[in-house]
This record gives sequence, structure tokens and C-alpha cells, in this order.
Amino acid sequence: MTGLGRVVRLLLTAVLLSVFLVAQIRGHDDWWPLGMLGQYGVARDPDGQVVDTYLVGEFADGQRRELPLRVSETGLARVELELALPRLTEDPSGLADVAGAYERAHPGVDVTALEVRQHVHTLVDGGRSGPPEDLLALRWEEP
Repeated sequence: MTGLGRVVRLLLTAVLLSVFLVAQIRGHDDWWPLGMLGQYGVARDPDGQVVDTYLVGEFADGQRRELPLRVSETGLARVELELALPRLTEDPSGLADVAGAYERAHPGVDVTALEVRQHVHTLVDGGRSGPPEDLLALRWEEP
């Protein structure tokens, strides 16, 4: 291998390692498969709980419905919402960006409030034990 070939390989390796490192530190999946994939990174206790986070929107016409947690619809994926939840709990105004992303993806729709809700499934021996508990994690309303 030539000296130039070694330099190119070393530079490419350094760039890829940098991408992996930045994606891990920032804690999101934007660069998957070059970074973390959070929803697969946690082992489950067979006698613990599984939390399913979801988003409910309220609209100017009075309707309420669950919004899909996809980047194309709300500007973020479920794992990103779960990672941001501690910060959003302190300041729910960050959900205004999510409302704006949904409105841009659906022209003519006016989101007036968002709720981050969670279904908490209790496990016994690795299987569900009864119906899930539905919790309100936080609420944001349009000012």
C-alpha cells in the first residue's frame, strides 16, 4: 500500500470515529446507522416495566388525536422525545417546535396544545400483567 493510501484510510477512519462519538454524545439517532439507536440499547427486566411514550395533539377545531412520532410528521422520533423528556419537563415550551413541525407537514392545521403521555406496561415473567397505566408526562399549550 502506498503512503497516500495509508493517509486516506487513516483520515476516513478518523472521520467515522468522530461521527460515532458526536452521535453518542449528542444522544440522538439522526445519524443512524453511524450513531446510536436508542430504542435497542436497553435490556428489559422481565419483572419490571416498559414505558411507551406517545404524543397527543389538540387542535383549534376541538379534535384530539395521537400524533405519529416520525421526523416527517412531528420533527422528531419517539426515542428523541424520550431523551428530551427531562429537559421538556422543566420547560415544556420546547414542544412549540414540535407543534410547528406538525403544522408545516399538515398545512391548514392549527395545533393548540400537545401532551406527552405514557403507557406503562407492568411485566411479570416477561409478559404483560394487566392493562397499561396511562400517565400524563407533560402538557404544553399555545400561548
